[in-house]
Amino acid sequence: MKKIIALAVASAFVAPAFAADISVSGGLTYAYIQSDQASTGDILTADDNQVVFTATSETSNGYSVSGKFTVVDDATGATDHQGTALTISGPFGTLGLGDNSGALDATGDYTDMSYWFGGYNMDGNDMAIAYTLPTIVEGLTVRASMSPDGDNYIAGGETTDVAGTAEGLEATAYSVTYSVGDVSVYYGEEDVDRAAGQTTTNKSYGIMYSAGSISVAAEAGSTDNSAAVTSSDIAAGDDVEYKGFAASYKMGDITLAFESQQMEEKNVAAQRWIDENTFSVSQDLGGGVSAGVATTSNDSTDTDKKFDRTAVVVKY
Repeated sequence: MKKIIALAVASAFVAPAFAADISVSGGLTYAYIQSDQASTGDILTADDNQVVFTATSETSNGYSVSGKFTVVDDATGATDHQGTALTISGPFGTLGLGDNSGALDATGDYTDMSYWFGGYNMDGNDMAIAYTLPTIVEGLTVRASMSPDGDNYIAGGETTDVAGTAEGLEATAYSVTYSVGDVSVYYGEEDVDRAAGQTTTNKSYGIMYSAGSISVAAEAGSTDNSAAVTSSDIAAGDDVEYKGFAASYKMGDITLAFESQQMEEKNVAAQRWIDENTFSVSQDLGGGVSAGVATTSNDSTDTDKKFDRTAVVVKY
């Protein structure tokens, strides 16, 4: 497939296209979700269904170049260019331009093990420029990233504050990840300058042990002067702490996973908190197809935020 596509593109344009190896990939995910939350009925939803075009080549001085163009159709029904970027790698390290995972987003998220639902709440933002240092010590990865304060490519034309993201806002981040044997650890920070001079500081760290069929992980993080989080009634300016724990066990093509995610406000009189526990069972059916069932229970100080949900999911 790769050679056929590369040949077609080269024939349509000019011979230099032969220098690039062009591939097409993508994925489809659909979930049927049943929920007992007030004013929420059963739904069939999609999750970032996408097509990815990737071109890779090498320059005359030995640098590796990769261009990725992604077309995403997400749950909102909108189609956009998430993850579209140009990456250059060489003795200097790796430089990414476009819509990149920020330094904190590119590591961690160890406790996001459930097939559906769950997910650690402090896994970082996308940024316009990302840099990974060359290897200094085996197993050590150091990253840095930033977004200028103007209307960046990843902002989709928006210059105003987008709650929960760094897109279109000035932002900086760094992270350090170290892996040795079956253990990986990381630490990362990011600062986002939001509307009205508000600066949000995110910090996160975690550890994961993975050997054979068993994986166990724990994470913790904090947000100082957060943006508003409507799903939990967190108000802008509040400080929030996060904790995550997860474990998974693989038996052949079947994977069992459990995760617990907590979020708690720290600087308000009536502190709000959320405690979400998720369990999933999934199976790799071969041919790029997998299916699973996940159930989650969300406990909260706010009655309208409590719910039990079950999802049947198919991924291709």
